[in-house]
Amino acid sequence: MRTLSSFFILCLVSFNNAMFYDTTPRLYDFGPGTIGAPMLFRYSFGDATMGPPYEFRFKFAQFPQYDKTIVSDQNGEDYVVTFESAKAGNYTVQIDAWYSRHGIPFHWIGTLNSTFQLTDSLTGTIAVNDDARKKVVFTAETFKLSAILSYYFGFFNSANMTYKWIINDEVQEESSKVIVHTFSQPRLNNISVIVTATKTNGSDLIQKSGTFSTTLESKDPITNFTVDGPTEVKVFERLQLDCKIHGGTPPFEFDYFFWIDNPYSEHINVIKPSNESLFSLIRYFSAKGKRSLKIVAKNDVSSITKWMDISVY
Repeated sequence: MRTLSSFFILCLVSFNNAMFYDTTPRLYDFGPGTIGAPMLFRYSFGDATMGPPYEFRFKFAQFPQYDKTIVSDQNGEDYVVTFESAKAGNYTVQIDAWYSRHGIPFHWIGTLNSTFQLTDSLTGTIAVNDDARKKVVFTAETFKLSAILSYYFGFFNSANMTYKWIINDEVQEESSKVIVHTFSQPRLNNISVIVTATKTNGSDLIQKSGTFSTTLESKDPITNFTVDGPTEVKVFERLQLDCKIHGGTPPFEFDYFFWIDNPYSEHINVIKPSNESLFSLIRYFSAKGKRSLKIVAKNDVSSITKWMDISVY
């Protein structure tokens, strides 16, 4: 898995006015690029009706000095550009793709027009236990928070980095890339880190800052789960099992699964969402036999499972 410790990748995102007659373009977006830091444009298309070589013509309407034609044996190409003298904003790029023979384009594959964004700030994310997509955590447990720059190829590896963490409007004493934090109560937590990078690039001193933010919801885990009620009932007699969740932050979900394999096969699976910690499971059975029962009580951060046998006579 690639890490986010080096250069930032920005790939083409918009399919505005795109025309491809015999290929399907694959385009990706990883966020805005930073002025003065290399940015990578990645373009590729699907199976082609003709073989290589291919010719890719990159044209930047606002930055013609970066226009470039690349000949490749692959059905895709990366083009790295460093926009030194630019202002923050949205810009356009056009890519023309051709089949080429002996250095001469002879068959047009298609044209794609797209937009990209430049910013004068650092870009990145906050990861929770190395997971940048995590949005829910549980209380009373320590989590690792990491500030991750969105740059590839190590451009800022040699930079002097500073970090200022702010959690729920409180500045943290830690000032490193990675801190640990315990969320003591259920709530919505606003987390941000101000990152500053200073480095020398040739004779130039580059200093960039950026704020990475995320919101984490902390919830109490379920501490116990009890089920009260009979384990024997007659045919067509009402079975009621009272289920209670102890602790935990709602919403909850009760999943229960009855099954019997002998003397016949019968499976019943029910999922019951609830904002309450109490739930009454009510069933009637039309035939004798021993049913196995699995009940799972869970919320976003925990789950507890109970197993029971119900005899129907």
